[in-house]
Amino acid sequence: MSESSPQNSGVHTPNGHARGTARRRSVFVLDDHRVFTDMLSLTLGMQPDLRCVAVAHSLADAARVTETTEFDVAIVDLQLPDGDGLCLLPRLRTLRPHVRTVVLTAHPRPDAAARAFAEGAVAFLPKDGALSEILGAVRGGAREVTDDPAPAPNLTGREHDVLRALARGLDAHRIAGDLGISLYTTRDHIKMLLAKLGAHTQLEAVVTAHRLGVVELDGPR
Repeated sequence: MSESSPQNSGVHTPNGHARGTARRRSVFVLDDHRVFTDMLSLTLGMQPDLRCVAVAHSLADAARVTETTEFDVAIVDLQLPDGDGLCLLPRLRTLRPHVRTVVLTAHPRPDAAARAFAEGAVAFLPKDGALSEILGAVRGGAREVTDDPAPAPNLTGREHDVLRALARGLDAHRIAGDLGISLYTTRDHIKMLLAKLGAHTQLEAVVTAHRLGVVELDGPR
């Protein structure tokens, strides 16, 4: 299978892909930090079931990749030098509707996560998180956004207060101070929210609650 090589220097197609009988899932990486993309593309190439077929460092370069290169998964940085990485997702849905999109960000926020999922992303992950989480999302292990969400959980009034504070990006210490409760009580409420929403992180809990119509997201865009 041949792959195109865009002429622009901002786009490159890694070489040396193994050609075995089993098809390896092809991945496109969009991020403006070259050390990060070099590390990630190398890691992907070392996986028996994955390969990096293209790397871009700007939205302009990414637009060319989507037109000239076939891939199964796109890893997209949220903040790019020429715009918001989420701007690429509508284009991907049009040109490559089968592509899974994993969004990465150095500054994870509930409102940004909600936007990413609304644009079709299957995962929203912090860039400083575990590499295994990124690989898991690429392989399909991330939680999917469904059109038939589970019923909204039954939350207490105080749990609603804590959830709204989390949606505003506040941490447990700030929430405790604002609500006039102890830090231990605040953390207990957060643990209960995670359990009721079936979430593993506070960010996932807020995004899930937003999807269920339990909380609004009014954070900065």
